[in-house]
Amino acid sequence: MKKRILFCLFSVLMLLSVLSANDFVKTGISVGPLPSVAYNTDTGFQYGLLANIFLYGDGKIYPDYYHNFYVEWNQTTKGAGLTQLTYDSKYLIPGIRMTADLSYVVKQAWGFYGFNGAESQYNPEWVDKTSDDYRNSLYYAMKRNQLRFTVNFQGNITDQSLRWLGGLGVMNFDVGSASTTRAWDTSFVDQSTLYDEFVDWGAIDAAEADGGLVSYVKAGVVYDTRDNEACPMTGMWEELIMTYAPGFIGEGGGWLQLSAIHRQYFTLVPDKLSLTYRLAYQGIIAGKQPFYLQGNLPDSRNNRDGLGGSKNVRGIMGSRLVGDGYLYGNLEARWKIVRFQWIGQSWYFGVNPFLDAGMVVQPYDYDKSGIEALATTADYLTGNKETLHLAYGMGIKLAMNENMIISVDYGFAGSPNDGGTGLYIALGYLY
Repeated sequence: MKKRILFCLFSVLMLLSVLSANDFVKTGISVGPLPSVAYNTDTGFQYGLLANIFLYGDGKIYPDYYHNFYVEWNQTTKGAGLTQLTYDSKYLIPGIRMTADLSYVVKQAWGFYGFNGAESQYNPEWVDKTSDDYRNSLYYAMKRNQLRFTVNFQGNITDQSLRWLGGLGVMNFDVGSASTTRAWDTSFVDQSTLYDEFVDWGAIDAAEADGGLVSYVKAGVVYDTRDNEACPMTGMWEELIMTYAPGFIGEGGGWLQLSAIHRQYFTLVPDKLSLTYRLAYQGIIAGKQPFYLQGNLPDSRNNRDGLGGSKNVRGIMGSRLVGDGYLYGNLEARWKIVRFQWIGQSWYFGVNPFLDAGMVVQPYDYDKSGIEALATTADYLTGNKETLHLAYGMGIKLAMNENMIISVDYGFAGSPNDGGTGLYIALGYLY
């Protein structure tokens, strides 16, 4: 009986997918005000307000837009928060795309599990309140607040597909112990965290333990043949970026970083089903990056925090993989099941099964002598070499006017040393 019901439901979805039309053209202004209500396994339940404002003008370039403003304020039940204003346009400066971001990112309990992936041991019983070995709920956490301003520019080299990239950014990190954040977690036991112990053992340099100011410039090239930015059905999107932080500006300078990202999109059923993948590398090629910048993943438009979690390897714990260099990848199918018009807007509902992976390929060099001198070294260092960390899962999408996309992804970690599962409710596709 259950099989018949599932078969009938699948048949109805397929019929709707075939019959639904896609001849809607949006003009003028589209304002998508929403409560910023979401959930992320790593940061908890989120509440706040956001607005995504698209200016389509006469609609001649729809589903592309002339200008996009995004404003958000939120807080979460695990001590995170965001106040953000972003702007994106290819038309403010003729021939140049500008993307700007001014944000205050609060992470009172940012995940900290040690360095270099599989080398670091995760002990779930230490944060399990039902375990006899329970230490405290914030043992694998630290404070990492960030005030940042970034602006990126892109212009054509030969045509719109091949572009140069230039940008700059200023980031101030306020780093410290999660023990100062226990006011929002009444179950916290007043004991040291892994971060506190790493500072005591010298694994984290005392000069970096409180954070610092980082200023950088970046330059690179972008090759982009996507047919649509919000959810491409065909094309490639590639980036090669060099980021340089001068040592004489701010405490966290004196390093040069290379980032390379390749994304590709294949149409399997026109306007309905696509197969996509992303492959990326990032590494330090000169100098030494401070520990609080480990896991910062810049691309042509944004700075992501941490390898693991909602933005790259869905299902493993946020910022689980920390090192100087990374490889990560994603494979995802995107099926737009049904399209419809409602309240004067064009919508579609879709699903996206995925497989994600990542690993540290350039270890972070830190002083392990304090840890290795412990009788309980195995509680912190596994002795294992780094390997590929896998995660897999399924997502659903609800999109308005092709560009504003409500996303729900649920992922499973491939190894218990990387966590269990992750639920992520946010906006947009992953890439």
